Amino acid sequence: MGIIEIVDPKSGEPLPPGQPGEIVFTPLDARGTVVLRYRTGDFIDGGLTYEPCPHCGRSLPRLVGNISRRSEIKEMKLDKLKGTLVDFNELEHVLDEAPNIGAWQVELRKVGDDPLEMDELVLHVQKIDGSEEITVSAQLSERCFNHLEINPNRIVFHTAAEIRRLQGVGKLLKEQKIVDHRPTVNGVPKDILGTGAAVVQSQE
Repeated sequence: MGIIEIVDPKSGEPLPPGQPGEIVFTPLDARGTVVLRYRTGDFIDGGLTYEPCPHCGRSLPRLVGNISRRSEIKEMKLDKLKGTLVDFNELEHVLDEAPNIGAWQVELRKVGDDPLEMDELVLHVQKIDGSEEITVSAQLSERCFNHLEINPNRIVFHTAAEIRRLQGVGKLLKEQKIVDHRPTVNGVPKDILGTGAAVVQSQE
């Protein structure tokens, strides 16, 4: 039992049905600490609708469209290298809908952990249906390139328990699907990336 609202991400004002915005949640049947109008940081592109479901006919409120993290657009600079602008919200949808994998995590690094080197995109995945790793790797690389024109620098396979540990399940408020492990340069903080956009090297 709870109340879901869609609000303007900047002003926090409630939006009318069907308008895209940030999801706000108030639990009505919770125990312990009371949380009112919790701002989830999740953005729904189709908003909230009260129209009957076209499939089952139920008239309960429904969230419509894709849900992604609300964040500012950030860039990983590649200096003089040819790069591709990557929408990490879209990358989430591409990986969520990919066959043969369950949980996943995108890790952003520097080559050799050198702050002056190029950025790397490492994809950690859980294989779920017995397919060969080489086949899944090829499918994922092709899928990323077809949708976003990038290829991961590496694809690393893990067990379900290892992926949960990487994502911080059970320890963090939200699972970490995209993490930034790039070192700082001369004490200047790196970009902290939730889900936004970034420039990542495109591999031919």
